[in-house]
Amino acid sequence: MSYILIIIIILAVLGALLFAHRLTQKEKLSRKISSQAKRMLHRADEIWEIAEGTTSLIHAPDIIEALMDFYIYQIRRREEVLSCNDTDSLIQAAEEFKTKLDSSTVKNELKNDQEINQAKRAFSRTSKALRTALDKKLISGHSCVSMRNALKRRTLDLQVDAYERLGDAAGERQDPAVATNYYKFAKKLLIESDLKFDGKNERVRNITEKTQTLFGNTVEDQLTRGLKKENDAMDEHGIPKTIETMQDKKNF
Repeated sequence: MSYILIIIIILAVLGALLFAHRLTQKEKLSRKISSQAKRMLHRADEIWEIAEGTTSLIHAPDIIEALMDFYIYQIRRREEVLSCNDTDSLIQAAEEFKTKLDSSTVKNELKNDQEINQAKRAFSRTSKALRTALDKKLISGHSCVSMRNALKRRTLDLQVDAYERLGDAAGERQDPAVATNYYKFAKKLLIESDLKFDGKNERVRNITEKTQTLFGNTVEDQLTRGLKKENDAMDEHGIPKTIETMQDKKNF
């Protein structure tokens, strides 16, 4: 009888250990699924953030639609992994986002290097997201190339415009060296870009002419100031007003 009791106790202990093990495994699986769902939502939130940044810099409904479809894809994947109460509302918000694009809110002027770098980073993230969307077959290869080229063109235009404006401002401050550097940056971007579009060469020529005009005006201003200084040193009969001026004339 004692042997039977011992066996029963052993079986009970083994059963308890097995139950605890299964419970632990179930909890681990639950945590794993929950963690996976959180990562998917985090990735979806990143895509939404990318879309918001893109809409502030370019009016491109096709790009935004692709990004929002990518967002919805992530939300639906999360739902497959773990059922969530907010799935429908998140998808609806994404669909509404597509229809609320407003070109008037797009930023068309970048004021300094910081804003230029921010725009470049934003477009780089967008381009990578589109590439991932292509890998997941959410968009076609042709569409991906077209949209990424549109991003490259917009990046180029914003940078060239910004550097040209900065050059113009430096020229107005009578700082030809700084102005020339900004014009040089603008030309370099255009010349080294692999994008081909109408007016590209003309844009380069216009910036070159600005540089030439800038230095032409600078030389002219220097001559004018020199002539004015010389006139101020002479009286109405062309006679030097001071001994120093007379000595300068003699040395000359």
